Amino acid sequence: MTERPEPKTAEEMVRMRKSRNLALVLAIAGLAVLFFVLTIVRMGGAT
Repeated sequence: MTERPEPKTAEEMVRMRKSRNLALVLAIAGLAVLFFVLTIVRMGGAT
């Protein structure tokens, strides 16, 4: 596994944390959309 670079300043640490949080939010939102689409597809096939 690769090591994460250590932040040199507090500002850099905040920037790294924000980018990591944004990536996590996008991943969760993507999963939510995927589940929604799968649910709609499955319900549409039942009619």
